Amino acid sequence: MWLMQIGLVLLVLVLIYNAFYSFLPSSAQVILWVRIIAIICALVILVWGIRQVIQDYRNYRFAYVSAKDGKILKKKNFPWNVTKTTTRDGDIVYIINERYGDASEVSVKLLDRLGTSYAIYNAMDGVGVKFRCSDNEIPDFEIIIK
Repeated sequence: MWLMQIGLVLLVLVLIYNAFYSFLPSSAQVILWVRIIAIICALVILVWGIRQVIQDYRNYRFAYVSAKDGKILKKKNFPWNVTKTTTRDGDIVYIINERYGDASEVSVKLLDRLGTSYAIYNAMDGVGVKFRCSDNEIPDFEIIIK
């Protein structure tokens, strides 16, 4: 995925370089220092874009959670534990323990069934993911934190 992003950044840089360079008069395009400045600008933008893609990859946090017991199957930069509980209404809730802050930074990606309804909210112990279906209908899911 990151290779595709780098390729996209390179394509955009080439387009920007060509657009800027083509607007110059032909007498200015043949000047050596104008070519050098245009190439340096393109390289600076390229280095900045690559650094940004690498930083986004390092900051990416996720955890694959088993629906059966709330156990984390696989994770990256995810220091929190996940516990499975039940509400008084019988809904199943997975709590990201001690993860406080904005619940809109948390998203859930279902791995098996796509029609399952869920809600993400701030709970007393952290951030909660409440499923509105029976226990055996909940698929394994991925928790992504921005």
